[in-house]
Amino acid sequence: MPKYNLDWQATDADFAEAILLATGGEGGAPLQEVLLMADAADGTIYTLKEVEEALEKLTAAELVQIQKNKLALTPAFMQAYESLEVAEQEALLELLQTYILTEQSIDAARAVLKKYKLKNYYQQYLEQYG
Repeated sequence: MPKYNLDWQATDADFAEAILLATGGEGGAPLQEVLLMADAADGTIYTLKEVEEALEKLTAAELVQIQKNKLALTPAFMQAYESLEVAEQEALLELLQTYILTEQSIDAARAVLKKYKLKNYYQQYLEQYG
């Protein structure tokens, strides 16, 4: 299994959309709210691996930032998202594919996510709603 997944997947676009729905495009939302929004929107239940990979990529591409233990979309991402002619998952995935991921950017994102204690927040979500 490769150490790095540098290709954007539909799951990444779905997770970005869940953050967008949880935050309303402004401010941040805890991981728990993002996961609940994904479930409410279309019944998606993410595994820890899916959450880790999506957040690694979105953070590596500087589209998501973590502020006070909340996930927030960056202004640059919001501007690009708002310029989409249609707000569909395929268009969002195409937008994400314009951002290049590198091993170095993924490593930097992993360091940020380690400090964020992603696994702990995911476990809390499972304990409360799983």
